[in-house]
Amino acid sequence: MKWIVKGATAAHEVEVEREGEHFVVSVDGVRRVVDYTPLDRSIASLRYLNNGHSFHVTAHREAKRTYRVAVGEREFTWDVLTPVEAVASEARGASVGAARIIAPIPGKVVKVNVAPGDDVEQGQSVVVLEAMKMENELEAERSGKVATVHVVAGDTVDTGMVLVELEVED
Repeated sequence: MKWIVKGATAAHEVEVEREGEHFVVSVDGVRRVVDYTPLDRSIASLRYLNNGHSFHVTAHREAKRTYRVAVGEREFTWDVLTPVEAVASEARGASVGAARIIAPIPGKVVKVNVAPGDDVEQGQSVVVLEAMKMENELEAERSGKVATVHVVAGDTVDTGMVLVELEVED
């Protein structure tokens, strides 16, 4: 499974695959075979098999996609996103204050969960988009009222296309 792991200063593409009794972890294309041993609910031992380095890792889930991770004495806060969520996050950052739900990547609209005039809450699923053989729920970043719906189920959309517009009160 591929993930985008975003920290305070950088983002990394991470892919994790199980290979027999071990895991193959690729970080920005650099592959390492890792032995993972859970020690407690939130503590694990990770050992790189190619060089024998071992790390004790503690992870605590802080929010839906945010984790605080300690590796030895160092602590990090990471957002763990799917590639679609990462693109959507970047798109939202580029249009601060906009009350729009946009397509983060090309795909097919599977379901539209709102209609003009509907009230939506922040985090509510607005559109389900299929991309790369995965269904992705696009959520309202702000609460408001649906002003316009530009798509219907079955539509094919391109990256950056506005799918739904909201009226919001600041």
